[in-house]
Amino acid sequence: MITIVTDSTAYLTKGQARRMGVSLVPVSFTIEGRSFSESFADQKGRYESEVGKHIFQCTTAHPPISTFAAALEKELNEGNEVLCIAMSSRLSGTYSSAVLAAEEIGDNRVTVVDSLSTAGGQYLLIQKARELLDNGFGRDETAVQLERIKKQVGTAFSVDNMDALRRSGRLGLVRQSVSTILNIRPLLTLEDGAIVAGSMARGRTEQIKALIAKVPPHAAQVVVEYFGPGIDPKKITSGLKQAGIEAQTTVCRIGPVLGIHLGLGVVGVAWLCG
Repeated sequence: MITIVTDSTAYLTKGQARRMGVSLVPVSFTIEGRSFSESFADQKGRYESEVGKHIFQCTTAHPPISTFAAALEKELNEGNEVLCIAMSSRLSGTYSSAVLAAEEIGDNRVTVVDSLSTAGGQYLLIQKARELLDNGFGRDETAVQLERIKKQVGTAFSVDNMDALRRSGRLGLVRQSVSTILNIRPLLTLEDGAIVAGSMARGRTEQIKALIAKVPPHAAQVVVEYFGPGIDPKKITSGLKQAGIEAQTTVCRIGPVLGIHLGLGVVGVAWLCG
């Protein structure tokens, strides 16, 4: 059997992970010096208020090599091959930890893939990987296909406040001058695994319209993702239908790890074409 290993920022529920044969490696975070490990999307608790109150006393840490090695060895010891799909190497050291763990184990039954994504985009790649594996593709064949499929995955998101993102050091090509003064919210995208600046939107309504406009009309699947109070994901799901986008849609609440880097008021869409 070929199993999938990923990190917690893919935000799968426990049921989704079980159905797709996915093992989860937790990403850790701290709030005011208290340490936590992120879990499945439906078992991670509600950290929005704590993150919001202590955003500048929060940190995250990618999984150490030993944690990834333990997860990979567990699958190998059960006789499985492993396809590991990690969050973007341009956002975190998670992918590097996975690669080094695989090299340390030295078992050729492990393949590690850089998703060049996270959250909804990473989830969509995992789902596609499972589909390929179930249709008879081998581990390495699936990894090759994922390199092609990554180009069909897109992510657009927006935040209410840029402070957390500036502090995280993951701004990539985002203009440092972007602010939320006068209720103007930046539209950001993931390009080749890094965050880059898009357009601007004034207010929540225009923000949501702009995100919907980013989704290609021919998208096959869409993940609507959010973090923080005051965001109704149904406005996006209904807006997609009104725009004539008949994609299969999933709603996902982002967890504390990404929330710490993005702050409260995150709303976004990830999609897969073809």
